Amino acid sequence: MRLSRLLTHDRIVLESTAHDRDAVLHSIAALLGGHDHPEAELFDALRRRELGSSTALGDGVAIPHTRVEQLDKPRAAFVATRRGVDFDAPDGAPVDLFFALLVPAHATGEHLAILAEIAECFGDATMRDLLRGARAPDRIIAILSDSLTGAAA
Repeated sequence: MRLSRLLTHDRIVLESTAHDRDAVLHSIAALLGGHDHPEAELFDALRRRELGSSTALGDGVAIPHTRVEQLDKPRAAFVATRRGVDFDAPDGAPVDLFFALLVPAHATGEHLAILAEIAECFGDATMRDLLRGARAPDRIIAILSDSLTGAAA
């Protein structure tokens, strides 16, 4: 699945002022929530997941994610913070790039495939630099789309 297809412009926040893990998770829950999945429930689910083990990968990247009952298709959000946030990363570095993911509870295979795609994309230093330099949601979507075709620049 193309990462860029999971995102919509209204689920991308650049230069977030979130200053800690919970503030980031609240921001993500607000972006992904709705009448069918209230923000407070999503925050609780994301927070429980983080308390179990951090979703930070290192190099300033985290992939907060959780499975959600009665969700018909995956939802994603992208948040870039102005300053890095302590997210209990394995390298001890603060995290400033967050690609959040909600997947249907029954979609285990799809969940793992999307996580692998995200990890591969964000594992590339050039890609991380491009995302950190983006100033508009359109650019984030273009970078993520190009990353899968090898055309990122």
